[in-house]
Amino acid sequence: MRLTAVLLALLCTACVTTNTPAVMTSVKNELEGGAKAKCLVLFLPGVGDGASHFDKHGFTKAMRDKGLSVDMVAADATIGYYMKGLMPEQYERDVAGPARAKGYEQTWVIGTSMGGLGTGLYARAHPVDGVLLIAPFLGDPAIAMEVKEQGGLSKWKAPAKVEQLTPENYQRELWRWFQAVTTGAEKGPNIYMGWGTDDSLGKSAAVLAADLPAGHVFKVPGAHKWVTWKVVLDQFLADSEFARACAP
Repeated sequence: MRLTAVLLALLCTACVTTNTPAVMTSVKNELEGGAKAKCLVLFLPGVGDGASHFDKHGFTKAMRDKGLSVDMVAADATIGYYMKGLMPEQYERDVAGPARAKGYEQTWVIGTSMGGLGTGLYARAHPVDGVLLIAPFLGDPAIAMEVKEQGGLSKWKAPAKVEQLTPENYQRELWRWFQAVTTGAEKGPNIYMGWGTDDSLGKSAAVLAADLPAGHVFKVPGAHKWVTWKVVLDQFLADSEFARACAP
């Protein structure tokens, strides 16, 4: 299934903007008093959401309440950037790249729903230390089921070589990258993920989760909603490499 077709299907379920401003905007939340943060956290939202939703739904507050040494940057990465093939490079140019240029010990990307897809695409193209995929949209479910039917990610007959992303191949290339990272064939980030037990995207997520360490997977009660995703975040902040690396 082409990328445009998949994303148009998502559009049918929500009233969302496909606007793509020439410069992707973002919202920053940095340590007070000009203090130097150890880690950078990049947030990518889902369909119909924007940069402000991470503050609205308690994500930034949770980070601050834990006392973590982090600067946070959330992007207004609308579905239009995906549909026009501008992700992840415009995100790197306008948001992530300038943020990383300040210099941090570690960079982590957290994406919800469609933002989980964007997180994977970005981490495939640009080095980061870790990712948290929350209820991620991972493309056509048929590919995830193909992976499962072949015995899991490590046994899946992935594309033979790395390819430049196109609307036709982006889904298989993303799954190929997941396979390469989880098997150690390619360097990649620490991958964490979580979703709600009543989430329709959970079936695809579970296929990837099967090849992750047990402590990297957070499966919690709930549906495809922010209240569920906040529980995933809280568990991630309670016990993860991120929480340990970014402690003050």
